[in-house]
Amino acid sequence: MSLRSRLKLPKEHGAWAMLYVPFVVGLAVAGRFSWAIVCLFISISAFFISRESLLLCWRAERRGRKDDDSFYSMTAYLALAAIAGLPLIFHWRLYWLVPMAIFGLALLMVNGRQAVRMEDRTIAGELTALAGLTLTAPAGYYAATGWMNRVALLLWAFNFLYFASSVFYIKHRIYSLNPRRVEDQKKICRISLAFHSTLLLGLAVLVVTSRLNLMVLAAFMPALFRSFLRIIKPLSQINLTRAGIFEIIYSLLFLLFITLSFIIA
Repeated sequence: MSLRSRLKLPKEHGAWAMLYVPFVVGLAVAGRFSWAIVCLFISISAFFISRESLLLCWRAERRGRKDDDSFYSMTAYLALAAIAGLPLIFHWRLYWLVPMAIFGLALLMVNGRQAVRMEDRTIAGELTALAGLTLTAPAGYYAATGWMNRVALLLWAFNFLYFASSVFYIKHRIYSLNPRRVEDQKKICRISLAFHSTLLLGLAVLVVTSRLNLMVLAAFMPALFRSFLRIIKPLSQINLTRAGIFEIIYSLLFLLFITLSFIIA
């Protein structure tokens, strides 16, 4: 048994990026460091990892069995998340983390049930998970600064929209590779086109009216370009390694430009 299996670590590489990239963005925009950030990092990591054990427990229950090993793992990870999280509330008095944690827990439960019903790979399922994962952006910013303000909310919105773009893009790429799912291809193509067109138009209007600076648009442009390119010119094959490398590059560019947008604002 591999170390990943023994530790019950999530297998989705993209989910790790959706968890930690927003967290780093929040810290970068805050421009500060404190031990509260370390506690928050441990807490959100343990909370995220506990999801895998929770799913294994629910799937075993659905089959009429018990999975004690996964239950103990889930309990241990949630206990670690709580232990690391308590100083944030009682020592640093970061009380806004409580409603964020409750909201994140609710999304975890909803997405977990979707996963048990094999609905977590639907667009609705992935966007539900994404809403919870990108909470690390405002949480990181809040832990570093102590401020829950407009910046924190914008960080959540920007990170959610950026990674939602990835969800639609990947769905479109996957369906494009399956010639037997023509109707699904057309449907996801229309949805992706509508989402990215609305996103581009909305950002452009906000930049032109000086409500956002140009760096925000620059942060989204690589992802928008790759999405429109594949809508116009879909590929019949996909190199997963190459695609993964490009997604990392796009995420780093997003991190850089979105951070600069707040610094120069």
